[in-house]
Amino acid sequence: MVDENGASCVKSHSLGIRIQKKILGKMASRSVARHFIDDDAGKILDALYAFLKEAKSEVEAKKLIKCIIKIIIKLGILYSNEKLSPNEKQLLKQMIRNFSKLIMTLVTFWEVAFSYDEQHLVTQLRAVENTIITIITPHLTSKSERRVRFVFTTMTDSVLLGTLFRPPPEDTTRFHSPYLDVLAPILRDYVFGKDPETCSLQH
Repeated sequence: MVDENGASCVKSHSLGIRIQKKILGKMASRSVARHFIDDDAGKILDALYAFLKEAKSEVEAKKLIKCIIKIIIKLGILYSNEKLSPNEKQLLKQMIRNFSKLIMTLVTFWEVAFSYDEQHLVTQLRAVENTIITIITPHLTSKSERRVRFVFTTMTDSVLLGTLFRPPPEDTTRFHSPYLDVLAPILRDYVFGKDPETCSLQH
């Protein structure tokens, strides 16, 4: 049986986590996100932002990156405060492994001419999305779920993917876009230099 002081401590701890999520969510920026991801992963965010800024608009790029950062921050808070169940921790590890496989797929599309397979890529992206939703649903609000859905709906858009993986029509010498030449080497160095178990959220 928990005494009054103990119950108060539990409630206080829960409140503290909620405050952390709210404050860090409002402070979301790439610099804040680096408290939860390593410097190399931060480079991916920077490269993705640069691509989205050119492919869509600066406003849309900022919105999407901010949503990604908020998701990372809140997952980091849940993990570091031991709020995830053993099963959710396993799902998080699986999600990190799937993310690594996704990156390797992207790198393969860059290295091997005419290997781009949109359906395969979208399937991998959706697998990561569904795992994140499963993890956060018991802990976060529907607003967080909408952020996740927004990020992956944007990143699975056929036109956006085509902008990244298909060559510009005016340049018949290429088999992918120049954007991929910037992003893919960063992704390759990131995933091949790390243990898949630790290549996303810092523990």
